[in-house]
Amino acid sequence: MMKKIFLILICFMVCSWGTPAKPEPSIVKQDTDKDGRIDRIAHLDKDGEILRLEIDSDGDGFMDRFQYYDQGKITRLEADRNHDGKTDSRDYFEDGKRTRHEEYSLETGRINQIIYFDKNDKILKIEKDTKGDTLFDTVYYFEQGKMVLSTEDMNGDGRVNVRQTYRNQKPVERSEDEDGDGRPEKVIFYDDEGLP
Repeated sequence: MMKKIFLILICFMVCSWGTPAKPEPSIVKQDTDKDGRIDRIAHLDKDGEILRLEIDSDGDGFMDRFQYYDQGKITRLEADRNHDGKTDSRDYFEDGKRTRHEEYSLETGRINQIIYFDKNDKILKIEKDTKGDTLFDTVYYFEQGKMVLSTEDMNGDGRVNVRQTYRNQKPVERSEDEDGDGRPEKVIFYDDEGLP
């Protein structure tokens, strides 16, 4: 019996001898502005790759920016713009480049604006909920970062009532479909200075 226990112990020691201990995920805290308060907390995986970075951007002692990573590249950034402890904006990234920015109403907590970006971080489109009814009623379209068109749903029926085109960031033409029949009742043309 003693011989069996001794052999089991030797077997256990030999088997576990060459097995290195697995590193654990870690947290690194920093005081980057040397004011005595932690203002940056990095969460690392077992291989030392960053997973999440928490930042106190205004030095009030509360983290207000949260960056999330996958394989060392940022995938999402969340921020608390009014410092009430709740995130109210989010940026999404693909291959380290921002593709979308969401802004939340400080009153309701619902999304009230989405901005889409091209691969060069230039704005492609902005969708806005200007009435607070969770419908994106106003949309701005861009080409090479410059606004070329805006549309607006004036009554919340899902149809565009106002369409305005732009050239060189100035209005060119505005058409209004006040009765929602798909045909504009009013068209306004603008001069080279953007005046009607």
